[in-house]
Order: sequence, then C-alpha cells, then structure tokens
Amino acid sequence: MADTKDLDTTIEKTQFVDYTDSAKSYDLAREPLGVDVILNAFSSGNTGTPLAQQKVLDGGCGTGNYISEMVDSVGEVWGYDLSEAMLEKARVKFADNAKVKDLVQASCMDLVGIYEDNTFDGIVINQTVQHIEDDETRPTRSAMAQTFKECSRILKPGGVCVISTRSKEPQYSDLYWYAILAPKAVAAMEIKVPSRDDIAKTMEAAGMTVQEAVCPKDKGVMRLDYFLDGDGPFNQSWRRGESWWSLVSEEELAEMLKFLDAKKKDGTIDAWIAERDLLRQKSGQVLFMSCVKGGGSPAAVAGTTTTVVTHPDGTTITVTTTK
Repeated sequence: MADTKDLDTTIEKTQFVDYTDSAKSYDLAREPLGVDVILNAFSSGNTGTPLAQQKVLDGGCGTGNYISEMVDSVGEVWGYDLSEAMLEKARVKFADNAKVKDLVQASCMDLVGIYEDNTFDGIVINQTVQHIEDDETRPTRSAMAQTFKECSRILKPGGVCVISTRSKEPQYSDLYWYAILAPKAVAAMEIKVPSRDDIAKTMEAAGMTVQEAVCPKDKGVMRLDYFLDGDGPFNQSWRRGESWWSLVSEEELAEMLKFLDAKKKDGTIDAWIAERDLLRQKSGQVLFMSCVKGGGSPAAVAGTTTTVVTHPDGTTITVTTTK
C-alpha cells in the first residue's frame, strides 16, 4: 500500500487540478453521465454473479456521484480517490448506507495491500486516466498501463472494467462550447487525454479483452443547464466544475471573458453557445470503453458480436458488443 508520502508525491507530479478547491462546488456542476453504459457492461461480465449481487469498485470516486447512481443496482460498492477533500464529501453522503463499503485514499497505480486479487465483479474508473501521467510517463502511457494491471489483478476472472475519459474525436475543441476561445489550454489537455487506441492497447496488454466503446451524445460531464450558462465562465465557482479550466492561463481567460462579454452585450451569446454546442451533440463529450478479464476471444462470450472499428485517424480496434 502506498503511504501518505508516496501519495503526496503522486499528487505533486501528476495533478494539475486543485481538487481541495474543486471539492467546494464540484457537486453543483457534475452529472453522472453513462451510468447505463457502466451497469450494462457489468451485466455482461462472466463472473457468474448477477448484477444485483455484484461487488464493484469505483476508482477515482470523487464525491461519490457515480456511487449514488449505482449502489441500488449492485450488491455493494467500494471506492478510492487520490483527493482526501473529495472523499470527505463522499463519506458524509454514504455514512448510513451499509452497501457502500470503505472509501479510501489511494492511487489507481498502487492498490496492493488495499484490495486482494480476484475481488471485484466490476470496476469503473471515471475521468481519471487523463490525470495520472507526468511528463516522463506520458509518451508510453505507463501509468495507465500500471492502472490496468492493477484492475486486472483485483478483478475476478470474467469481471469487467469500464473506463471513461474525454473524447478527442474528431477534435478536443468540439467538446465544450467555450474551448475554441482558449486554444493553448485545448492543446495542453489534448496531450493529457489518451486516445481510444492507447486505451485499447493498454487494456489488452494487461490481459483484458476490449468489449465495447461508446460516446454518449445526449449529455455531458456537467449538468446541461449549468454547462450552457453564458455567465458561467465569469464565475470561479462555475469553472471549478471542469478540470480543463485549470489549464487556462490568466491571459487566455481575460481574452475569453472579453469576447463573451461582447456577445452578452450585443445579445448574441445564447445563439452562439447553441451553435457551438451542436459539435458536442454530434460527436459526444466522453468516451467509455469496457473490457473483460481473460476469457480468450471476445466472441467466446455468449450473446455478443465482434466488429473491427476504424477511427478517423486510421487506427482500428476489435470491439465486442453485448446484445
């Protein structure tokens, strides 16, 4: 198990967001997108345990928004996060819920001593992998590779791991209506977010088989009424709801607010936001990928079909979709 000093070092090297600050208003902004995708993936597993009895782990659980949505559908939920401030809020939420077990501070790359081998039927890691690499590990995505090795270790054979991260398809600036106004921050975040192919390769290298890849288009990581607020970028509390803002420099922020203020004054801000948001609606904001531990060929899982998906950049992965 990583000690407190090790965790502090991990935070210092990789965390570009001050989650002690973000925790103050995080729940006002966020919406647990893709819960149906996650639960359907867990249901497709091959551990022999029905969903309602499954033992699942929320890795990078934050304040527990996804736990709130999953807990009534599964047997019990465990969780960990690197931010103690976020965990404090989660522990308050579930203090009286017997189905929510330990919520501990830990790194997704080192869960030895916390969870035993072959423990969980399902694991979800939401919006975490873009935060775990430093400049040294990012070229090879070695931190993500170690994360998937740990997931494979603690999953039962036939268990399912679901990961979500921002989508970069076709381009990162399409994800947020305001992103086009801060191109330097977009470029910095694009480097941090792994590609679909990066994720697939590290899943497979860890002994797991890619099962499904989905980009929901109906919602985003932020509540839509909150996200589409033209006054939002002017409010620091509002900006805390999305980690991308941590990469926006004071210079870019000032230029952005100047542009948006002009749009507000001439009465075109709502129309401009609606037009920009069509790009998110077309491509989706978040990529979910699921994989199953072991099991040989994906086609061996009953009730599935296997297809080869070609992406805009020419890369391909084999995707097995449960019927």
